[in-house]
Formats: sequence, structure tokens, C-alpha cells
Amino acid sequence: MPNITLLIAQSLDGYVATEDGSVAWLDDFNNFDNEDYGFNSFYESIDTVIEGNTTYKQFEAKHEGKFHYVFSHKEYFSDNSLKYVEGNVKTFIDGLDQQHQNIFLIGGPNLMSQFLLENLIDSMIICTMPVLLGAGISLFTADEFTKIELKIKLTQSYANGVVKVEYQL
Repeated sequence: MPNITLLIAQSLDGYVATEDGSVAWLDDFNNFDNEDYGFNSFYESIDTVIEGNTTYKQFEAKHEGKFHYVFSHKEYFSDNSLKYVEGNVKTFIDGLDQQHQNIFLIGGPNLMSQFLLENLIDSMIICTMPVLLGAGISLFTADEFTKIELKIKLTQSYANGVVKVEYQL
């Protein structure tokens, strides 16, 4: 089985987006010239990126040299740099070949919940931004969760108030 790591940002009150789905509030923290929160070294360690369609549409990042999958319920194109997929996440992961060893799960919350419910996530890196949104789309959305034990592997705080915590599941 590949190693799957969720890396995601949330507000202090646990939201990943505003009620209208906007992530523009993250722009204040995305000045990677000053601080990348360890993202670059993490990104170099992965070979595969998996994200939901909403997250892909928000960022539309190209992941050159990485396998890149976008889960979607609608039909979309696939090309050499991106493949749209659908269906059960466990079936998808079980069908991956040995080239997929270190997977970066970006999100969003719906897709992340599917991975959690199937016990597929090995670690979560959650960057909590020092902002209160008051309402929005919660990081954790599944009502079906039972207790999930987490162990802290790393905590790091940054001068701008961001706190990064890495959990082992």
C-alpha cells in the first residue's frame, strides 16, 4: 500500500473555505518567498497527487513530473498530466501500481472524509491559519466517523501565526 498524506490548511475555527466555497482568505498566507511551511520539501517527496474536482478548480495547479488524479462525478478529459477518476477511493487506491508510493491528498473535505472512512490516510499535516472565518466549509464533514486515534509527530509554529501539526493515524 502507498503512503497517503493529507496536507491541508484550515482557519482557526476549522474551516477550509468560506460559505461560498472561496479560499481567497488563504492568499495572505501564500507568500512562499517568505515561508513555505515545509511544503517544498514535502512536495519533492511525493510522486502522486490526488484531489477533488472542487479543489482542482480552485487552484488548477499543474503537477509536472507527478501522477495527478482528480476525483469527479462528472466526465472530464484526461491527458498526460492529469487523469479524472471516479468511484470508490479504496478500489482506486487498491488498483494503483508500485509507481505510486507517496501520495499527496490535497482535499477537499468530502474526498478526505472518504479516505478517512476507508482508513487510507497514514498522516495528516494540518496548517492552521490565524484567522477566524465564523462560518464556511468545515475540514471534517463526515457524520459517520467513529473515534480515530491520532499521534502528534511534529508541531511547528511560524512568525506569522501559522501552526503546522503533523499527525500519524
